[in-house]
Amino acid sequence: MICKKCGIDGNFTWDQQHNENTGKWRLYDLNMERPHDCPGMKVEEASSLETTMPKPRVKCPQCDPLKDSAWMEREKLQHHVRTAHFGFW
Repeated sequence: MICKKCGIDGNFTWDQQHNENTGKWRLYDLNMERPHDCPGMKVEEASSLETTMPKPRVKCPQCDPLKDSAWMEREKLQHHVRTAHFGFW
């Protein structure tokens, strides 16, 4: 059987047990006795995601808009407002 993602021809079969447990199909490599991993696919996907999706940054509405420190990660904004502007820590 040929993997449609990577084009490798191998001794593959569909993993029935995985389908019963998760509802998703995957190829099982009979020679290696483990699920088939497409070589190089994960590295390419991860590198393209890092370059196309920068971390979203937001500006604190209470800080000086001209300072670069007013820009921060979205997850840290609520903690920043509480500690820097309201005095809760």
